[in-house]
Amino acid sequence: MKRILFGIGLTGILIMGLAGCTKNNSTQLQSDENIESVNNPEFVAKRFLSWVYEGRSTDIEKIIGIDHSDFHDEQIEFFEERAGSVTPVVYPLVIKYDNFSEIYQPKEIKEDYAKAMVAYFEQIGSDYNVIRVEEEADGAEVTVETKGIALNALANQANRYMDSLIGFDQNMALSKYPSNQVQKANAVLQFWAMGQLYKQGNKAPMLDKKITYTLHLDKESNGEYKPTSDTLGEVYSGSKRDTYEDGE
Repeated sequence: MKRILFGIGLTGILIMGLAGCTKNNSTQLQSDENIESVNNPEFVAKRFLSWVYEGRSTDIEKIIGIDHSDFHDEQIEFFEERAGSVTPVVYPLVIKYDNFSEIYQPKEIKEDYAKAMVAYFEQIGSDYNVIRVEEEADGAEVTVETKGIALNALANQANRYMDSLIGFDQNMALSKYPSNQVQKANAVLQFWAMGQLYKQGNKAPMLDKKITYTLHLDKESNGEYKPTSDTLGEVYSGSKRDTYEDGE
């Protein structure tokens, strides 16, 4: 399958944005009945956002040439790769409960975490809007206003979950990790806990106020606009804040 959405090799759970592009022309946002075209950056941006925030699939094959299932796989892979970008998730966790212990394999930890993160960002739903489009010679810069996730508050949820487990032993949990990786491997415990919380119906904490960010689209020689290799990362990074605010 041709991968067209994501840049690889960035550290942290989410990439933090790109340098701004030179702006040439500013275009006013058009009414809905006039934007149904892949030659219109607003149309492409809105469709892309609906796939990420609402789980929709409208025009997905027309715009990026893959179906919704493949796009969802790319979203999962995005978070799986970033889960291991700080500390490789290559060793199992040994989680001790009240009367027993259970081993969680690396693949399961990353997959559960990734599924949780995709679902958490879908909590945004339709609560977003394209507020500005800047067209350029080779693409467009799109400004988005959206509800956002309080990422560190989500991490706090994970920490509280681990504290609530009767019999939980952090040293045992990380006993399979080499001693020189144990400190960084605490992040792996958070990934695991986020996945477990999601399975139990947890919702991510949302910010009280809406936030804005920019995403970029490429313009092909035929005039059609496409997501760049970094667009998905821009959306996920722009839709959260590293804050301990609990939000709503």
